[in-house]
Parts: sequence; structure tokens; C-alpha cells
Amino acid sequence: MIQKYCLILIPIIVIGCSTPSSVAPVSFPLEYRTKASPGEFPALASCAAVSDVRVTDARTDKTIGKRFVEGKTSAAADVTTTSDVAAWVRAGAMDALKRAGVATGKSGAPTLRLSIDQISTSENVLHRSGYEGRLVISAELTGRNGASCWKDRLDGFAENYGYAGSAENYQETLNHALDRAIIRMLNASQFKSAICSCGG
Repeated sequence: MIQKYCLILIPIIVIGCSTPSSVAPVSFPLEYRTKASPGEFPALASCAAVSDVRVTDARTDKTIGKRFVEGKTSAAADVTTTSDVAAWVRAGAMDALKRAGVATGKSGAPTLRLSIDQISTSENVLHRSGYEGRLVISAELTGRNGASCWKDRLDGFAENYGYAGSAENYQETLNHALDRAIIRMLNASQFKSAICSCGG
């Protein structure tokens, strides 16, 4: 009897632990939820305010990443999103600004302009998957006259691990990368100064 069950279970175990020979393209929606801990967001001065946050997607390639079987990068499959990427970045930026105590929608305050230069993900599939996500964003504060008060290039990176092809894992990875990029901006001393002094 024991031998009979062993003969049944061994193929199941082997199949369950086997590595796929290839992967298919995936597409998923972007849904912003903060992944950074509350303590990672700095508290800005009470004078910190923006009139608006405007985001543009400057990427020419709308593919956001590749997924591949470990050791077989030549057979990579595309990763795409069904969502408005600019709207997703704006949601993350607005949330981070509020967590840092920055007033939004204030008349006369500078406009925060964000340009999405790069989004890249990498999913390494074995039995489960390792995820990496990176965002590169150009940021600028402009006054009411359109003059630039501050500009910088933001970079955010995050890693994750879990089931292969999981929309949730992709969302968590990119949300954390976005949080880290915006937190880097909020911690910049020149940004802290400009957001209070950039006006007319």
C-alpha cells in the first residue's frame, strides 16, 4: 500500500516543483496603494504647498517589463499594463505629498510637474518568481509665471517574491518603487526650500 501511494505521489511532486520551459506575456492593472511605512515619509514645513500635480508619460516604449524563465532570458515575454500610467503616478504623488503634510490645490503655490521617463520590471520565474521594479521620473516645480524653481531626476527601486505572473506582486513591487522615488524627492533639501518659496 505504501509503495502504491509513493508511486502516485512522486510524479505529482515532480510536476509541482518543475520549472516551466517558457512564459507567456502578462498584462495587469496598476492600482496605487502605499507600500512604504509611515515613518519613511518626512514631515515638511507648514509652508509647503502645491497648486497642482501634473504628470506626463514621456516613454516611447509602453512595455513595462520582461518575464523569463531563470537562465533563459532570450525567451523573455512582454509585461504591459491596462492602466493610465500617468494617473497612477499622480495618485502616488498626491498620497505622498499629503503624508508629508504638503497642502494640495492651494492657489498661488507652485505646480509640481512629473515626467515618467522609465518603468522597468523583471520577473525571474523558477518554481516561484522574483520581481524587480524600477521607476525613473523627472520632477520640476514651476511658479505661476512658468519659471522653474527646482528640478531633479528621481529613481525608485523595489524587489518582491511570490507566485508567477501575479498582478498583485507586480502592483506591490511598482507601488513600492514609486513610493521610494517620491520619498527621495520629499527628502531633498532644495525641494523643501523651493516648495515654500516658489511662487509668482
